[in-house]
Amino acid sequence: MRSDGAPPVAPSPFLSQLLGALSIVLLVVFLAAVFTTALPLKLLDPQRQLQFVAALINNAALALMGALLLPLAVWFDPGNHRLRARHKAFRRWTLAAALGFLLLVPLQGYAAWKFYRNVSINQEQQTSQSSRKLSELRQAIASATTHQELQSRVQRLFGRNAGLSPSELRTPMSELRQQLLARAEQASSQLMQQIEAQASMKPDQLVNETIRIAVSAVAYAIGFAFLAGVLPRAHAARSNFRYPPDTNLLGVGEGFEEQAE
Repeated sequence: MRSDGAPPVAPSPFLSQLLGALSIVLLVVFLAAVFTTALPLKLLDPQRQLQFVAALINNAALALMGALLLPLAVWFDPGNHRLRARHKAFRRWTLAAALGFLLLVPLQGYAAWKFYRNVSINQEQQTSQSSRKLSELRQAIASATTHQELQSRVQRLFGRNAGLSPSELRTPMSELRQQLLARAEQASSQLMQQIEAQASMKPDQLVNETIRIAVSAVAYAIGFAFLAGVLPRAHAARSNFRYPPDTNLLGVGEGFEEQAE
């Protein structure tokens, strides 16, 4: 049967105002953290997309707490029409937030895939370029007949700041050629090791982060959907409590007055 006793919590306008103020503070801090990460806007940059999604998830608890404190503020002062109006308007935003967090799941997956693909392509290009320059350096060392010719070819490959040291310029050409070829061979071995390491490297950290983001996004979406009043609730729990008159706390009071005794 419907309970007609007194409300379980006595009205407290001071506590209601305090919770309402804290709600605004938490939401402002959340927005500040997200917008400072998003600026400057680079919508097509997968790395910036990953940073933006991570900022949303890492600070979403602030938004969820802020959204929860507002109906609690109404609960402690159901006669405050300003808080009630703010709560009613904010419930629409909580539903949009729930949908937004669900959309973060495909966005995170796409951005992670594109970021890993771009990194792999850049590494392949850098490796190919380094391998080509090493091959050209070997040819320059083997074919150069004078120090000045070798110096010119090295600078053409690696820039004007590159070249032979004063001690190398004094070294006989035959001996210098053997030294430089040995160094080139050592650099080639290091490059091959780098290529093998890149080939065996797996995006474990990126995959783990994507899983964390996806699970957290779904959890926050459920939380905001509950605050928006779109999720089903147990009717049995409603019959045990009486909410203050005309109070819609988290949407759980909807239809309460229609329950049979």
